[in-house]
Amino acid sequence: MGSSLRDDSWTIGKGVTFSVLQNPLRTHIESTGEEPFSVPPHWHRHQDEVHVVLKGRMKVTQDGVTRIITPADGRVLTRAGVVHSLEGFLGEEVSVDETALPSEETTEQKILFFRNLFAPGVLQSLPGTMQVFYYGDSYPALPFKIKALE
Repeated sequence: MGSSLRDDSWTIGKGVTFSVLQNPLRTHIESTGEEPFSVPPHWHRHQDEVHVVLKGRMKVTQDGVTRIITPADGRVLTRAGVVHSLEGFLGEEVSVDETALPSEETTEQKILFFRNLFAPGVLQSLPGTMQVFYYGDSYPALPFKIKALE
């Protein structure tokens, strides 16, 4: 990775930017609210995630329990194996940092996942997307919660 504070950045929706930031290494979502960002239900076998809302508010659902988090909530932990999703609100700005645990190496692996996922053409290919998810320790939550099939 380079030495800039922002090495990678992708527009993933109208007014929604996903970036890799340095010092400390983390991923970052910035949304103007023009189009709310949405991360569909998924889970991780080997990593925990920490989300910190820096500005605005965000809906987080963990194993079916939904809550609204703001900067006042500080670090919000999602343990490995917990099905979770993230969602912004239409018309509301939000700024969110995410790190993966247990180490910075885990966050580096997660960044590689996003680089692969946002590569040209990947999201238009279901097999390509599923391969990126599998190697990135991310599994989409399927109906009926049968993790063995995911």
